[in-house]
Amino acid sequence: MRSYAREMAFCKIYTFLMSGRFDGDFSQFEQNYTEEDLQFATNLVKGVMEKKAELDSVIESFSHSFKLSRIYKLDLAAMEMAIWEMNNTDTPAPVAINEAVTLVKKYSTEKSVGYVNGILAAYLRSLQ
Repeated sequence: MRSYAREMAFCKIYTFLMSGRFDGDFSQFEQNYTEEDLQFATNLVKGVMEKKAELDSVIESFSHSFKLSRIYKLDLAAMEMAIWEMNNTDTPAPVAINEAVTLVKKYSTEKSVGYVNGILAAYLRSLQ
């Protein structure tokens, strides 16, 4: 299920933001994902890691309220993942945004939901 694969990737991206490492090991997650889900999650994490500077530049350009260093790492992980997914997969942009916002609702603060949604929506408008 892609939603669970995104959640796995989100956790690994957050870990990468905090530690600077990605070990490629998803064994701590429940084993109810397919090989395709595992590949999708791995691609998301590696894609974000490879394009981090570019993704952060995009986020910073739309974040008029906060410098990148002030954005919660959980929120940053969700936005990086959503922007990478919008640009590099066949996932419709509204789905990528909705999934990111759902993760922020689950893991971050109430105020973060509107902030993340606003940044991602502004980015989507800039693409159109």
